[in-house]
Amino acid sequence: MFEWVWQPSRLVYVCGTVSVGAVFPPACPGGKWRWRMLVDGRLSPEEGKAKTQDEARQAVEKRFAAFLDRAALKPAIEGK
Repeated sequence: MFEWVWQPSRLVYVCGTVSVGAVFPPACPGGKWRWRMLVDGRLSPEEGKAKTQDEARQAVEKRFAAFLDRAALKPAIEGK
């Protein structure tokens, strides 16, 4: 259903077969993790920076959950 998948130079949040967000590692040691929400009902992606990978992942997950709520969508239960 929802999973994080490593692709070259980024960690992608996937819902089924759709990439909905991504987290990018710091460009230099001590730098910030960047995140981008790709599917959220906007014309352009929402993005930001976080101190850690976990914080960046949480930002993407939180915004995707808000998108699902606004669109009155619920994740399908696998096998049904």
